[in-house]
Amino acid sequence: LMFQKVTKKVDSGARFFQTQAVFDRQVLERFMEAIEPMQVPVIAGVLLVRSANMARFLNDNIPGVQMPQALVERLENAADPMAEGIEIARETVAWARELCQGVHLMTLGHEDKIPAILKD
Repeated sequence: LMFQKVTKKVDSGARFFQTQAVFDRQVLERFMEAIEPMQVPVIAGVLLVRSANMARFLNDNIPGVQMPQALVERLENAADPMAEGIEIARETVAWARELCQGVHLMTLGHEDKIPAILKD
């Protein structure tokens, strides 16, 4: 079904795809493998998750977005959940850039955190 939707969008003139927030490398790898024959650039969505409560909200309420339990637990156990969220976003940017053509940072009012997310 997902592949049919992607094909229809490409046939209608889509020149690139931007994903929802991704947290799981394997999920993005499977998506990239599935659409590879179409040769359409992909921009991965990277969301700054500020707390375990926010992660649970995403998992429970946003279709297609699933933060793995291991990452939720990192946020739960962090002394500074925002700093941990920045680190998770940094890690996500690193592997997403290996798999696709770019990333879209979603910081939801915390644009001041972008330099920390992109720091090498």
